[in-house]
Amino acid sequence: MSAASNYLETQLVNLIFRGTAFTPPAKTYIALHTANPTETGSAGEVPTSTWPSYARQDAAKGGAQSSAWTAPSDGVSKNALQLLYAMYDGAAPLTVTHFSVWDAVTGGNMLVYAPLASARTINNGDVFVVDAQKLTVQVL
Repeated sequence: MSAASNYLETQLVNLIFRGTAFTPPAKTYIALHTANPTETGSAGEVPTSTWPSYARQDAAKGGAQSSAWTAPSDGVSKNALQLLYAMYDGAAPLTVTHFSVWDAVTGGNMLVYAPLASARTINNGDVFVVDAQKLTVQVL
């Protein structure tokens, strides 16, 4: 189950209960983490010093944002497209434990985060793949 970030919680409360406009992101980007990013998104995103070719992945793979996620059912949505990260080019094995969804390819605001179903260790030369409908987001 995913958790909303402090940023998203504030935006939703302001929109629904205070009538303050919120512009949804034009794109969403999936980040990988080696630790729980927490509600602020400040922890554990894979550093490029460890994985030099790492970059957040566009959930829509260049297409329309509406194609990035499945239509919600009971408040649950899943990634609609397979995501392939660049081949791991780090020196030592790297264990990925969490993912998060952001509104920018770098920097920006984290929207939601969750642990992976199981931690994944990747080695030099491995490609990290997220199959379609394997990431689940839910706003509670």
